[in-house]
Amino acid sequence: MKKILLASVGVMVISMGTAYAACIPTPSCASLGYESSSSCEGGIKCPFGNAWNCTLVNKITEIEKIIQEEGTSGNKGDTSNCVVGSIFYSDWTCSYGSVIATKAPIGVVVYSDNAGHGQVMALKSIGRYTRGVEGTDLPTLQNYSSASDASKDFSSCENTLKIIADGDKETCTAPWAVQEYKTVGTSAGDWCLPAAGIFTSIYNNLSIINNAFNLAGGTQIGTGVDFHYWSSSEYSTRGAWILYIQNDFGIDWTPYGYIYEISSYEVRPVLEF
Repeated sequence: MKKILLASVGVMVISMGTAYAACIPTPSCASLGYESSSSCEGGIKCPFGNAWNCTLVNKITEIEKIIQEEGTSGNKGDTSNCVVGSIFYSDWTCSYGSVIATKAPIGVVVYSDNAGHGQVMALKSIGRYTRGVEGTDLPTLQNYSSASDASKDFSSCENTLKIIADGDKETCTAPWAVQEYKTVGTSAGDWCLPAAGIFTSIYNNLSIINNAFNLAGGTQIGTGVDFHYWSSSEYSTRGAWILYIQNDFGIDWTPYGYIYEISSYEVRPVLEF
């Protein structure tokens, strides 16, 4: 418990060669803002009596809450130094090569357009979800029949919104799951299903990206056959593109509905900045 210590002030007055002390009266607790007659958790006790100041600690709590929620109101940080492999924080700022202890990491930059914009991948997978049913084609979503074409698709959030607008939530659960995901500094609706090009960027920069995930306390991107993540990029009516590090461009496509356990892949959201 913090205490404010005040002392009566003695003033020495010298007059005609004679010195004497004039005492200022001790101030009352009420005059100093100690208005509560009962204690409060984290409150400050008046040094002159049984009174407490609870207002200050409440104000501090309000300020801390605002800091924790920074970013949800549209007040974003400076992302000009956010390059691939940077750790991304809840205040929408970045650091490269080390973690800033006073900030909360929420992801790692996995793609940058080198013009101040990019995408951040969440620190961990949010679970396994389905992506669609074979034979269904979303008319607003472009089909990519080759890995080289799919690797150029970076429209993560645009794709996700198109799937939600035209898709079926019961058979295509992945995009709805990412839209419900949120962290400190972000709200539901901020995160998206990665486009295939994001996976290609990860493939091309895997070492520095995994190092950043490790520094930030996240889960690294695996390279084995067990590490598959859904993208928002569509292959055709038959299926969609997935992350598969062992292939060229780091992607592969898999049929919708092809054995439920197999087609229920991991989902790792991205945030556009």
